[in-house]
Amino acid sequence: MTFLRTWLLPSALVGAQLLLWPGLPLLRGDAPDVTALSTGLVAAVITLLALGWRQRRPLRALGVVLAAQTLGRLVASPDDLLVLSLAELVAVWSVAVRAPGRAVRVALAASALWVASVNLPRFDTAAAYLGEVVVAVLSYLLAAGLGRSRRHWVTGRAAVAGRLVAVEAEARQAAETERHRLARELHDVSAHHLTSIVVTVGAAERLAARRPELAAEAVGFAARTGRETLVALRRLVAVMSDDTEAHRPLRRRLDDLVAGFHRLGQPVRLDRAGPEPPAALAEVVHAVVRESLTNVVRHAAGAHASVRVAVDAGTVTVTVADTGVPGPTAPFTLGAGRGISGLRERVAALGGTLRAGPDGDGWRVEARLPVGADTGSLPSPVRSENGRSLVTAALVGNALVLPVAMALVSVEADAELAGLRDPVVLLQLLLLSVAHAAPLAWRCRRPWVALAGVAGTALLWPVTALLVGLPPGAEFVLLTAGFVDVAAVWAVAAYARRAGPTWLAAPVAATVLAVGLVGTAAADGSIAGEPVHVPVTVFMTVFVAGLLLAPMLLTWGGGALVRSRRRRVLSREDDALAAAAARAVAAARAERERVGAGLRSAVLDRAGRLVVVADQGRLAEILVEARATLAAMRGLLDDLRADERPTRHGPQPTLADVGGLCATRQAGGRDVVLDAPATVPALPTDVDVSAYRLVEAALDAGAGPARVVLRLAGGELRVSVTGLPTAADPLVVAGLRARVDALGGRLALRRGELRARLPLPPVPVAPAVRPGQRRERVPEGAR
Repeated sequence: MTFLRTWLLPSALVGAQLLLWPGLPLLRGDAPDVTALSTGLVAAVITLLALGWRQRRPLRALGVVLAAQTLGRLVASPDDLLVLSLAELVAVWSVAVRAPGRAVRVALAASALWVASVNLPRFDTAAAYLGEVVVAVLSYLLAAGLGRSRRHWVTGRAAVAGRLVAVEAEARQAAETERHRLARELHDVSAHHLTSIVVTVGAAERLAARRPELAAEAVGFAARTGRETLVALRRLVAVMSDDTEAHRPLRRRLDDLVAGFHRLGQPVRLDRAGPEPPAALAEVVHAVVRESLTNVVRHAAGAHASVRVAVDAGTVTVTVADTGVPGPTAPFTLGAGRGISGLRERVAALGGTLRAGPDGDGWRVEARLPVGADTGSLPSPVRSENGRSLVTAALVGNALVLPVAMALVSVEADAELAGLRDPVVLLQLLLLSVAHAAPLAWRCRRPWVALAGVAGTALLWPVTALLVGLPPGAEFVLLTAGFVDVAAVWAVAAYARRAGPTWLAAPVAATVLAVGLVGTAAADGSIAGEPVHVPVTVFMTVFVAGLLLAPMLLTWGGGALVRSRRRRVLSREDDALAAAAARAVAAARAERERVGAGLRSAVLDRAGRLVVVADQGRLAEILVEARATLAAMRGLLDDLRADERPTRHGPQPTLADVGGLCATRQAGGRDVVLDAPATVPALPTDVDVSAYRLVEAALDAGAGPARVVLRLAGGELRVSVTGLPTAADPLVVAGLRARVDALGGRLALRRGELRARLPLPPVPVAPAVRPGQRRERVPEGAR
């Protein structure tokens, strides 16, 4: 496949050139000069080889193509080598696709200098020479713009492939990530509360002889804190069993939280400003408000509290303040004080800050979180230089130059069109051309507006001919500018938001341009020397519109195909990202349910017994139950930490691991046969990893006997996997296609068989490995 892509276009160009010249002259019996013939053939062969080199060394390929063109023009006419001259545009396009912006500017400058040099001896007049050079430079600019647009597309696809890899990695780590989050939540909400009960009750027991009043205080503290812990644990169990809580808007969650404190007799005023913060920030905001209000209840019960959550473009600010206990200073209380420090760690992890301290008679907690914090979101697609501006500049430039050049050429060919040489007429034609081409500036963002502008300005030509007067031949100048209408039709087909009615652009553009051409020709009262009659004019308009309709429809069809392919690729990418995200959500939900079951069985019952003995006021039993509950909580946390996978940061599996993958499936009772070369050369990392993922996903999609075939041939890796169900999961298929498309490969699914072809760019030679043998990792410092 790579071989075909590399050599098909150069071979077609050179073949067409040899058919045109010297093929046609030889068929007519008009044999070219031997020197010209041999030199032209050498130039064609050099051009063919240079274009075959364009993907690896585009700048060098362009230089060789220009040198071959120079050699051919030394002895052969440029008209004879007309097809071969298209190789320059192909080489410029390749530079724009594969080279950075600075190299593209160098290539354009070199090409412009070359075309100015080789055409200098060809023309006798400065106007003809200048016109040739300007048209050639504008053609180079158009090719470069199309190339940059292609580079932008390829860069976007590579960025999406990177996002897909990130989402897949997130899906694989989703359970572990959720486990860490739940462990932190359990610790922040409950573990330090239980520790504070143990510390408080233990201190009260030790100081009972000297300070008996602490016993009552400790019992009350244990009852309040135990009840808070029990409520928090029950809430966590409910959330883990039903994941809708995490997806509820923060506004509703804060309303419910404040309502709960109102039921406890705590006056709280809630004030919100701005939109909803991101989900990861919303979790921290909720935790800050919850912990701060809990501290108000514990240390300043009954004090008026206020909560303010403000979200602006760059920061989420959370402020919780209370007025303090009215009257004398609050009595000395015992507590652990871990709540604020735990919140500070969570806020700092997101790049924010948290301050807590006295505020008059009360206490104030203020947290600031950056909205752009790294909350685990996926990287945005990489921005690349967009070539649309270059394409637009080239189109507008050609629209200005070609009509004027057409006018001058027409004068040279037909003396009756001498009126076109008049400077005033040339200025009129130039202004009409500017007005006709200007709407192309909206061709990508507002394609229908661009088409309407182009069509409307085409009617200015007959209007100007009627009001001011244009000499004979002006309609041919407008016909030359008709490629502007073609570009507008393409833009509608390729960029319009709705695909349905875009076909109307072709007949509309053809009809309006026909009206402009016939109206301009008939403005002097005659058409082809015959007086103007309405039936003749209508017939001529319909006839010309019919002639123009075919190229317009072909143009629309090309744009519609590009649009369809683009949307198909984007849809597959969206489906693949959605499938990976769905797997991550499912893994996180399963982990929540598992942790919730452990919390319910190991901790919740003991926390309930702690509240019962605290309400009964039995200090010794409170200490026993608090320690037992704390031990159960720590045991659960230890179990969560013990489940961490030590290989989470290990290397990604590659083609060398396919043998182990098939062996694992065979050990599970599935008949899987691997047919692969004894040794596999070093492959690019993206191809190496993607090939393994293709085989893995294909085997996961089926359950029956399977056969995996790996082949290296023709500069590509061929992967075949049988045993897929005939109706494969669309999300799985979308993921496979997105991965293959990102590498420029091809994927086919037929009758339960996957066939993929992945192109292999050249890579440095490395020792070969067997499909079941692991490559040794290169130390980071040795790279």
